[in-house]
Amino acid sequence: LSIQNIDYAYRNGTRVFENSCFLAQPHEIVALVGPSGEGKTTMLRILLALLHPQSGQCLLYAGSTPDKPIPLTPAARKLFSYVPQGNTMFTGTIAENMRNVKPDATDEEIVDALKLACAWSFVEKLPETINSVIRERGGGFSEGQAQRLSIARALLRKSPVLFLDEATSALDVATERNVLRNIMQDNYPRTCIITSHRPTVLEMCSKVYGIRNLQCEELTKDEINKMINDF
Repeated sequence: LSIQNIDYAYRNGTRVFENSCFLAQPHEIVALVGPSGEGKTTMLRILLALLHPQSGQCLLYAGSTPDKPIPLTPAARKLFSYVPQGNTMFTGTIAENMRNVKPDATDEEIVDALKLACAWSFVEKLPETINSVIRERGGGFSEGQAQRLSIARALLRKSPVLFLDEATSALDVATERNVLRNIMQDNYPRTCIITSHRPTVLEMCSKVYGIRNLQCEELTKDEINKMINDF
């Protein structure tokens, strides 16, 4: 996933990015960090083709055809899975929620996705396991459990690109690290992009991009360590 030399400004003329670049590759977890209001959400919207930069290129390079990149358009959005911070579980069973993104998923595939998201540890203890009912707005589960179920559903879909937008905010540090470690070690060639206000997660990332002064720049190890130590 490549963003090359983009410029973006809102309609009122406020500039957000100037000549900014971003690169994320399969089997990488790449973080986007920066103060609120500096452009993290705008960058995610550009990556999802919800916003279009005034100049520069936004491209997705497929493994089988690296010489023919795919422009990031609304049509390319089907290659992405997006997990926001809020609860996105629907009324119904856990299995029904999982099959919303993959109707033909087997029980084994659902369990494997739950294990990747560190959700199987509590689902297997439920009387009906994956056939247990989720009430409206995730009722019956804690916020952290609902987040892990949402992540499991996104992993089940097996999209080439996964966005976790503050999607691990309710998890304790150890569980968050285990989820990210499982995603990185999974055999599926997935590119994972995360936003987080918790600097401790940055130790798990292949690259960290900081958004500041109209730029999206890869941070050095010293800059990352300073963020972690200052937390």
